[in-house]
Amino acid sequence: MDRLVAMLAGVSIPSGCKRTCLVAVIGSSLDQTFLFGSDDFKIGGFDGKFSLNKGYVAGILTVDTVADFLPRKGPLRQRRTGIAYISNVAVREKFRRKGIAKLLVAKAESQARSWGCRAIALHCDLKNPVATKLYQGQGFKCIKVPEGATWPQPKTSPDIQFNFMMKLLKNSPASVSN
Repeated sequence: MDRLVAMLAGVSIPSGCKRTCLVAVIGSSLDQTFLFGSDDFKIGGFDGKFSLNKGYVAGILTVDTVADFLPRKGPLRQRRTGIAYISNVAVREKFRRKGIAKLLVAKAESQARSWGCRAIALHCDLKNPVATKLYQGQGFKCIKVPEGATWPQPKTSPDIQFNFMMKLLKNSPASVSN
């Protein structure tokens, strides 16, 4: 959630990094699902590209190339590039199991490809088998953290354990409808 709050608050990101928040808005039926990136709206006063009066916010997802949850590389501990990171995937309870999270993840992958990323990664709560199954169904693989390694973890309750998951992206961008 800290990534979403930082993005909405306008906190700057490192040079060369990109980020966006995807919002799934549901109209009067699931056939009217719209996905918007943060470039499509402004916080604090919508700029007219869409109106929440036309539907309900059913889900959100943030994706970026900041790479602060990926291990640094080399002796200088440089930031990794070419890997997008998904966080804050959330779908309202009454809209779950309707394909919204799949649409958000697919749109995030498309966004990552447009940024030139070769892979996309995320952390998934070990106690959330439904989410793990969703990501595995989308082609993500669990990556075993090497013994003794101290990879960065999301800042949450200390008792939450995560699977680190990653997916290699194909070279050609898949078309995902807006």
